[in-house]
Amino acid sequence: MYVHYGSIGTACINTSDGSVIWKQTGLKCNQVHAAGSSPIIYKNLVILHFEGIDNRYITALNKSTGDVVWKRERPLEPYEHLPTYGKPAFITPIIINVKGRDMLISNGSAICQALDPITGKEIWRIVDGAETTIAMPFTENGVLYWYTGFNVAEDGKPYTDLLAVNPDGAGDIAGTNIIWKKKDETSDNQMLSPLIKDGLIYTVTTRNIMMCIDAGTGEEIWSRRVTAHYNASPVYIDGNIWFFSVKGEVLVLKAGRQYEVISQNTMDSGIWATPAILRNSMIMRTQKYLYRIGGE
Repeated sequence: MYVHYGSIGTACINTSDGSVIWKQTGLKCNQVHAAGSSPIIYKNLVILHFEGIDNRYITALNKSTGDVVWKRERPLEPYEHLPTYGKPAFITPIIINVKGRDMLISNGSAICQALDPITGKEIWRIVDGAETTIAMPFTENGVLYWYTGFNVAEDGKPYTDLLAVNPDGAGDIAGTNIIWKKKDETSDNQMLSPLIKDGLIYTVTTRNIMMCIDAGTGEEIWSRRVTAHYNASPVYIDGNIWFFSVKGEVLVLKAGRQYEVISQNTMDSGIWATPAILRNSMIMRTQKYLYRIGGE
């Protein structure tokens, strides 16, 4: 098992007896609010994302030893105009495959990069966004999507952009590969990672607007105002979309272009973490308890 605490360190633990196999404490970054991104495993690598007010980089460790295999610094230019506390990002990168080639996708507050996960070499970039980003990128049917860091309009109101991009490219692809861009004036610092299923994107903005978006066009299909913040990402289970609020509300909708409520329940306290699915069970953490719900 691999655990990651940002600049405090990363470790590999033997799950049979709890012993520490290795620790890596040499990677430093002032992340202000502590670490927010999770490690990902790719072949023999543990890939980590560091993006703070002082430095910003993606790095890969040998998963057997913890040694640094490669380290790729973010370019300086996109961050020069940002305020100090707008530079951090807390996303977890993903791996996608484009025409047989694996790409590591890492979106920061001011730039999204595709890297070769074996070497860390940049494949392409799009510079967009301004301050702090949290939501992970996501993909379906060969198209890549992500929320930028938030911008501030001339009237002083913050907003984010949701981008749909063809990831088959090289170099600066901002002028050639963006399929659509949706300006979201109901979100400033998008907390949860949207869910995409069968050409539909499900999300909740930071100003409590739940919506379904057509992944092909970026057009809003339906939206509803909700009464709480949603920091946990939605999950798909057996034809339904599950949402979890910081008030402990659990809303289950039927997946599709119509807003159809299947069930509504309230847990003992707030839900901030995205539940995990284990076979026929859901592992859910509230502010008070850890639950396992469902069958074996």
